[in-house]
Amino acid sequence: MTKKIIIKLVLLITLPLVSHSQIKVLVWNDEFEYSGLPASDKWGYDVGGDGWGNNELQYYTEARAENARVENGNLIIEARKEQYGSNEYTSARLVTRHKGDWLYGRVEAYAKLPSGTGTWPALWMLPTNWVYGSWPKSGEIDIMEYVGFDPSIVHGSIHTEAYNHVIGTQKTATYSVPDAETAFHLYAMEWTPEKIDIFVDDIKYFTFSNEHKDYTTWPFDQLFHLILNIAVGGNWGGMQGVDPNIWPQKMYVDYVRVYQYIQSDQIKISGPNFLSPNQMGVKFSIQNIANATFSWEIPSDATIVSGQGTNSIVVNWGANAGNVSVQITHPQAGGTYTLEVKTSVVPTGDRFSLLDIKNNGLMGWAGLNTSPNTITLSQADTLLRVDYTITKPEDFPYFTYTFPNPVDMSTLTVLNVAMKTYNESNSVVLRADPFDTDGRLADVSPVFKFFPVAPNEEFHFYSFDFNNKWGSDTPEYGKQVNYKQIAGIRFYVNYGIYGKAASDSLWISNIILSNILLKNIPLKYKNVTIFPNPASNFIKINFEQLYQNALRIQIIDISGKQIKDILLDNSMEIPISDLPQGFYTVRLTSKSSLIAIGKFIKC
Repeated sequence: MTKKIIIKLVLLITLPLVSHSQIKVLVWNDEFEYSGLPASDKWGYDVGGDGWGNNELQYYTEARAENARVENGNLIIEARKEQYGSNEYTSARLVTRHKGDWLYGRVEAYAKLPSGTGTWPALWMLPTNWVYGSWPKSGEIDIMEYVGFDPSIVHGSIHTEAYNHVIGTQKTATYSVPDAETAFHLYAMEWTPEKIDIFVDDIKYFTFSNEHKDYTTWPFDQLFHLILNIAVGGNWGGMQGVDPNIWPQKMYVDYVRVYQYIQSDQIKISGPNFLSPNQMGVKFSIQNIANATFSWEIPSDATIVSGQGTNSIVVNWGANAGNVSVQITHPQAGGTYTLEVKTSVVPTGDRFSLLDIKNNGLMGWAGLNTSPNTITLSQADTLLRVDYTITKPEDFPYFTYTFPNPVDMSTLTVLNVAMKTYNESNSVVLRADPFDTDGRLADVSPVFKFFPVAPNEEFHFYSFDFNNKWGSDTPEYGKQVNYKQIAGIRFYVNYGIYGKAASDSLWISNIILSNILLKNIPLKYKNVTIFPNPASNFIKINFEQLYQNALRIQIIDISGKQIKDILLDNSMEIPISDLPQGFYTVRLTSKSSLIAIGKFIKC
């Protein structure tokens, strides 16, 4: 509306100068650009008719359109002469308590006031938590008070234990507004740790300074909330009686806005850093900097659903990761601000490997070096080696693997870890808890623990199906892990009641997601000699002491996938030049029975 544009221009011209390092930000507002009851996410109600400590006559109702409503772009608070229980008048007292609570800033309302003897409208603030005790100990800020028997005079006041009207020490001032009942005016307060200033139409007429004594003179270091109301009669409003012929009376409010000041280095985009592919209705926002313009950019396969040109957008994301950025035009806060957004990997097929030590090394892995427990991670060719010395297992020592990108485990819910150890200390006990991008751990029961770990030099799969086991009590009790955005795994080693003071080592060759539990390689077999080992082009197997009849040989890669299946004889060379580098298992079978096993390295 035109009147709003005019007021904004006045603000630009007359507001006090602010340091260039401080940026004025709109943190809460209601423009009343809707119809019906006041917005429930912004406003609540104080309800009752017991006089409110001032012998007031009205009953404050709750969510009653006759007393508080929004129409034609204005909030209307209406005081009415009508019997309501034992009260002869009704009205409304709107509060932002627990919906808008602030420490410092600027509060302003553009309003037109009611008229007539007995009316007492106000725009004011009370403490949310009453830290210093009941009124007036915790303070009161009156941004605008107006009594109908004294027209044209607007009052601004501060109440504390040391300064209040009950003991005649109140701090107050007045300002003449001849057309307060027929025209809209801007009533405002600016509050810092040092002082509170009160304005009409950006003309400051009252200052209350912090004396730096104690709460009795300055309780204004706590959260306060806003109140809008019309009282009827009372100790002050009814000093000259109540005219019974003027009702109903209305206060019109065009908008209410709350600003705070931030440092320029605090400006940043808020929104998720991780998304699922094609996630819908995602919100990104940046501080609503006063008098700034905003222009957003997102990846080409995403769509801005709403909000372009404002400080907040809603986006339908695409399939790929990318940056969300906003170009801000503003004298002090201008520039481009960017947020990197990663997209979850959605595995395909029935198996998905999460580990590639050969190419990625120790990227994403983090050990522990907190005395007296030590966990050291190192790369052993294509393997992760874990060496630990634990003296306080009750500290729940752990190491962590954070994936390069979050992974969606909604279809592949089984976590399989291929691991080996000699377990010479008989202390190798592990637990693996996936965690999501919000840091919630899948601390399920029964726990996903590798116990006991087979003490030999062979790799074995240790598996757990997390389907319907995504409950989390860490770091918050009774939460649910977002299994579409699993960010990594925490491995507890030699921990808790399962642990003991000891040192040992283990090796991890792969971490695989699957839709079934992966089976361990059977332990009842003979070992065979494979040469050359390591090998590059071919291998031969010495099985003269096994069976002289024809055998089948299967070559299995480190993920458990069968690569070759060959019928061979005693002299046959097995070509391997087509295999990628890595560790392989050789299985020899006769009449479908496993009789021997061996391992080799393809170099």
